[in-house]
Amino acid sequence: MKKLNLLLPALILLAANQLLAQGKAIISGKISSPLSNQVELVIYPNPLIPEEVTTEVTLDGKSFRLEVPVKEATVAELQHGDEVVQVYLEPGYELIMNANGKNFLKSLKYKGKGANENNYLANYTYRFEEEEEYQVLPDNIKLKEQQFTEFLDYRREDQLASFEKYTGKKEVSEQFSDFLKAEIDFSYATDKLSYHPLRQQVMQVSLSKPSAAFYDYLSELDLNRPANLLSPSFVNFLRNYTAYFAKEAGYQEANPQYFKVRYQVAEQKLKGQAKLLAQAQVLKQSIQQGHLKYTEQMLEDFNVKNRDRAGNEYLARLYNENTTLVTGGIAPDFMLQNVDGDTVSLSDYRGKLVYLNFWRSDCGLCHVELPHLQRLTGKLGNHKIVFLNIAVGDDEAQWRKLVQKKELQGEHVLAKGADAALAKQYGLKDVPAYFLIDEEGRFISLKARRPSDHEAANDILQHLEVRQVSLK
Repeated sequence: MKKLNLLLPALILLAANQLLAQGKAIISGKISSPLSNQVELVIYPNPLIPEEVTTEVTLDGKSFRLEVPVKEATVAELQHGDEVVQVYLEPGYELIMNANGKNFLKSLKYKGKGANENNYLANYTYRFEEEEEYQVLPDNIKLKEQQFTEFLDYRREDQLASFEKYTGKKEVSEQFSDFLKAEIDFSYATDKLSYHPLRQQVMQVSLSKPSAAFYDYLSELDLNRPANLLSPSFVNFLRNYTAYFAKEAGYQEANPQYFKVRYQVAEQKLKGQAKLLAQAQVLKQSIQQGHLKYTEQMLEDFNVKNRDRAGNEYLARLYNENTTLVTGGIAPDFMLQNVDGDTVSLSDYRGKLVYLNFWRSDCGLCHVELPHLQRLTGKLGNHKIVFLNIAVGDDEAQWRKLVQKKELQGEHVLAKGADAALAKQYGLKDVPAYFLIDEEGRFISLKARRPSDHEAANDILQHLEVRQVSLK
């Protein structure tokens, strides 16, 4: 009984150590001919948030040791000098790495728990991502549709055969196997989706679109496997996937509804985490590049569906950083006096398109544009548009004399003393500066065409005629 009592604490301590090990992964090893004195491991802990967590250590001679928390299977990036390699981690992995800085990826070898998975991943990367015959660029993209498909099919068959041969000799975890197969599937799918636009860009000529059958593979993909979320190729594929269907429906990036349509594609065609991940990607791009009105609608919808608080907080923070001077954002209102001494506000013109011109009476380029502005105002005067001209930092008497003497058309107001607040609100660095504002007081363009541009009238008429002014 006494021996059993002595044994129990040791067993409890061993079990505790095993539990602690399950919540982390360790990578240690040596790098001969090192490229720098540091090794970094970069992990993206939340798939909805493109924010990295970096663990950095300094080499002790040629040796290093990294320890990171790992609660579930994850794919990280190991960085040393200019070299970046993927590392597959599961809780409890203890990898011992050896490499030569002069030929880093080719010389990379692992021992210890997780070695089978990572030795294959290093070999897979070296063979299928480094060797030119397997690459889309620079030459394979020039192949015609059937030949390009044959190239991708050949590569995929080689990848699968290589993995099957390896796992016939070495045991790997089921999660790693699922991850690797997702990498193969979605690198293939992404290259297919990118084929036409990339080929057209490389060839620098207008090419006919691929046949409808070229995209049949999309219906064969299992987009909702949990293992997909581990795959960087899958994450990249989702961006191309939603963009493909939006463009097939006739929406290009310049269209205010482009990102909204991509968000709806994800809603209709995806499920679970894959859907949330795709919609988070679209939201991030829409916040940074899209139309703010539709971004607001998507963000509201996403916050209701997504239970990941950190993801919602990230998007809210990003949104708050990008809500001024963006397409679809509300143009700052103002109250200024016109030539007759009446107070004029931007909000007075709700319900009409506003072509907003910031200028100054002593500005040479402004004077060059004045005759063109007169013609543009006269040409479109019968349409539902207001030409609102703000003289910034002008001498009032000189401004008033110029407006009256030249009988300048449109509405003319004065921002006395170079109204610093107004200039800041509109991001003015110089004049002239032109903005196009819709019926709701939202920016259509923060760099509207100058009056002297031959397309200026057509650009305005397009918004009026297709009713994109109201964006309903």
